[in-house]
Amino acid sequence: MRRPPRVRSGQPPAKRKMSLLHSYHQSAKIVRQWPSGRRLLLAQLCQRIQDSERKLNAAAALRLEGCLKECEGLCCRNLQLDAVFGIPDFVYILASTPALDAEIEGCIRHEDPFFTSNCLFLERGVGPCIFPPDLRPEVCITSFCRGDDAIKAEIRRVKIDFWKLGVFVRFRKAPLFHRLLVKTGCW
Repeated sequence: MRRPPRVRSGQPPAKRKMSLLHSYHQSAKIVRQWPSGRRLLLAQLCQRIQDSERKLNAAAALRLEGCLKECEGLCCRNLQLDAVFGIPDFVYILASTPALDAEIEGCIRHEDPFFTSNCLFLERGVGPCIFPPDLRPEVCITSFCRGDDAIKAEIRRVKIDFWKLGVFVRFRKAPLFHRLLVKTGCW
């Protein structure tokens, strides 16, 4: 029976496999090494997500206003950050706005992956979010503390688009898979 690898206490945070910093570095590497022949498809997927987020923001404007006034961003507090941010989220953000790269890495340097904390991407630790409203991770843009029945279609569209990006990222080294998806019109 194999033993799981030990994590040495002196190991730098960048080397921990279960941290947000690790997911971020993996995402940055994926975006940097993306094959140039398929970069256009990545840009189109990211643009589709951004368009879906804009439509959701427009449809949910009153709910979002209520969130800011009444809850004051309670959903950004006491989070398990790696449950909110995944590799597809970072790929989306970095591929859409590469200029945020250094700011994201600077924020993640303050992560303690073993405890819940407030979102690291709040300016000065209190807000607002460093990401523009139409460039947010899937969980942030699709989670509402009040009824979301009126905007279910918009939420579903964003989730489907993020799902497609996740599949695209997972199978990025399979050009035949990409050609098949493009040829069948799935993207």
